[in-house]
Amino acid sequence: MKGTVDTILMQSLEQGGMMLCIKDINKLVLRQSNDCKVLCGNREGELCFDGCMKIYDNDKERQWSSWGNRTYSNCNLRDGYFDVTLLCSDDHLVTILQPLEEKQALAIEHYQHIGLSKREFQVISLVVNGLSNTEICQQLFITNATLRTHLNKVYSKVNDAGLSIEHLPKGRRAARVN
Repeated sequence: MKGTVDTILMQSLEQGGMMLCIKDINKLVLRQSNDCKVLCGNREGELCFDGCMKIYDNDKERQWSSWGNRTYSNCNLRDGYFDVTLLCSDDHLVTILQPLEEKQALAIEHYQHIGLSKREFQVISLVVNGLSNTEICQQLFITNATLRTHLNKVYSKVNDAGLSIEHLPKGRRAARVN
């Protein structure tokens, strides 16, 4: 391979559809990938306290305040959903954003042709988009018991169609809803 590690990393992330932002420990933006500049604006040389930095600052469960790594799933940033990974050293904060829109669309398509009712399809679409049961109930104006019924019917139809539930958020894959 030719090029510096920095160049290779930046190209690899961009080819994978990911965005990269590197800040110093004071949140001064040192470098952004092109797609990150499109999303957040060119912030190089500026302090950043919004977007992924709000997520980072609001995380009170980090073991160390300015060291380690953490991934935050399905975060809404600037009208898009991303998995946000923060790698933190004593000197730098590195943010990697993975856009979810395309993956979520593929996941929803995966469940589109298995005979789901309109409401079941609404439910599975919201599940794929990472909403919690409480959020789904609030959005659809249904009870938790009704949601469980819809989810169990969806899981049965997925199973009957010989499909997997691989496209559901990991925490929902374990078993049927009781």
